[in-house]
Amino acid sequence: MTEVSKPLPLFRLPAIPLTKISRYMNLQEILLVSLTSKKSAFIMRSLLPTNRFFLNIKISEESNIFLGVKGPWAPVIVKGEKTEDVFELQIAQHNGDVIHRWTSLDLEAIVKSLLSHFALVFNPSISIHFEEVFSEEFMMGVMDHVKQLNLVKKSIKLSSFPMSSENYRYILDECRAVSELWLFCKVESDFEYRAGPDFRIDYLHVSDGHWMHLDDFSNCKKVKVFDRSEHKQPKYANLEVPRALIRKWIESEGRLENLEVHGGRGGINQRKVYFEMNETPGCFKATSIPYTFDFKLMFKGLELRTTEQTVNSHSVEIIRRCDGKKATVTCGWNYFELKVID
Repeated sequence: MTEVSKPLPLFRLPAIPLTKISRYMNLQEILLVSLTSKKSAFIMRSLLPTNRFFLNIKISEESNIFLGVKGPWAPVIVKGEKTEDVFELQIAQHNGDVIHRWTSLDLEAIVKSLLSHFALVFNPSISIHFEEVFSEEFMMGVMDHVKQLNLVKKSIKLSSFPMSSENYRYILDECRAVSELWLFCKVESDFEYRAGPDFRIDYLHVSDGHWMHLDDFSNCKKVKVFDRSEHKQPKYANLEVPRALIRKWIESEGRLENLEVHGGRGGINQRKVYFEMNETPGCFKATSIPYTFDFKLMFKGLELRTTEQTVNSHSVEIIRRCDGKKATVTCGWNYFELKVID
């Protein structure tokens, strides 16, 4: 009669052989073992290298969570889908067989549960793309949970939807040191915000940037600003705002390498409107033509060299005092750019 082998009491092994065994497991196996109990989760965490894992999350009706690692392990993808009112996140094998799933009527609940587990076992950095926002409360609930878990945020992307001033300010405060921040959401026309010197984002994209004082972002590396909501009086349309940025770049040691501003209705400049009589008696047509800043006034007193000038645009070269680094400043209808060239 064949003797039945006894199961190996894995977690009774000493730490050194247990650590070596874990190196032969793939990331999916490590995750599945960690899900068996809280004790397993703590033990697997103690065996894993630190500061090697990262999470990429896309929130939509077909949400997915990508758990990756710097090293030899292949990533784990948790796929999501929605059937009627039920949300499901699942881990599947390459042949499509589902080996673990989470289901709930509340997507926020299962996303938070998964985030808590990943934080406990892997302590990853995190990037979130809110591709579809089911509600502002849902988005803020997830962001607040990430803060409570003390996860390092790398990239945050918010899709186009209206957001309250309070929540918009919260996002700016909490993400002031992320690598990438994409704000496609709209904010109220009376929104006010001043960024401090600790606002140091590598890439900042703002689609409703009417509130922005450009010189506040000189410690970011790359900035793109739009006025998608077409506010009539964006802050950056004031002549003194881009002028303050140029002066600050010349006189300071900021990280800024490129800043672009694309205007909407108000733009960087204003428009004159002329009314002229149409062919039909008593009818008039409106013709709107642009006119640009008074460039001489904008650049007055600054150390610069004009490189190109047309009727509606002007380009100059400026030099930073501390290190001699050069940049070009181009200003024209609906457009302003500061770009480091040396």
